[in-house]
Amino acid sequence: MTSSSALGRALRVGAALGLVLTFLVCEPMSAFGQDLLLPEWEYEPAPESGRLKRGAGKTAEVSWSLLNDTLSDTWSITKSPLHWRLKGWLAAAAIAGVTTGLIYGVDQRVRDAAQGNAGFNDFGEGIRWVATGPGLAALTGGFALTGFFFDRPKEMETARLLIEASASGFLFTAAGKYTIGRSRPRTNDSPFAFSPFSGSVSMPSGETTSAFIMAGVITSQYPHWAVQLSAYSLAAAVGAGRIALDAHWTSDVFISAALGIAVSKAVVYFNRKRAERRRLKGSKQNSTPDRRHFFQISPRAFRWTIVY
Repeated sequence: MTSSSALGRALRVGAALGLVLTFLVCEPMSAFGQDLLLPEWEYEPAPESGRLKRGAGKTAEVSWSLLNDTLSDTWSITKSPLHWRLKGWLAAAAIAGVTTGLIYGVDQRVRDAAQGNAGFNDFGEGIRWVATGPGLAALTGGFALTGFFFDRPKEMETARLLIEASASGFLFTAAGKYTIGRSRPRTNDSPFAFSPFSGSVSMPSGETTSAFIMAGVITSQYPHWAVQLSAYSLAAAVGAGRIALDAHWTSDVFISAALGIAVSKAVVYFNRKRAERRRLKGSKQNSTPDRRHFFQISPRAFRWTIVY
């Protein structure tokens, strides 16, 4: 492959990734993401319902709400390029440029330097659990249990955000992997080996995306500098570990970090906007004066009259 054709392919891939995956790094959210795709549902137990039935109904309500929020926010993120402004386009162009530069000038050099370093390889094996199922379960479970036993709504909310953002991130990661079709470095292909829908799944890195999603949610909920430093350092360590294991290129890790930050910040933003809207709706309902409802049904019509 000539250098000009390699550069051309890298430019196309970098531009596509920048447009699809990285808009949120600098572009503020707009109100379009607050709408839900599915109707809201609230469980209302009958007076004679037992404790077990009430618990099952509440669990179903929470599960439906989580599914609704996840699907709605994922769709809002997907269609977000339609709402870009200049700042969003500049951010996409900047990250597309960095991704292209990594593919063309850094990926192979970093891989060559990382190979043969037994200590670096052991580091990669030791750190990867943080962003896999056990790590996410431990983190989410810790927040959920703390919130439940100590009656702390913020911790319960953090657990919910971690689940939603991780589910949304998984969908974007899976779509990116199979659409882009980049070969893993361990196959000994060049950094320019892209074959869409071929089953090659190097870009983006699922574990790196997961790590940065967890870091993004936690830092949004607890924006102290020490929390941010710790969370993003651990996420970066996960990404470095994927390079150490020869599972991903440097550009894979970079774009995955951008994706994880983008998804986590979007999910937190959308949920906060929905919560604010519900509070405003509740305050309006509470301030509404008493009213009487009159229903009238006839063979030809149904009439509902509200009298204040």
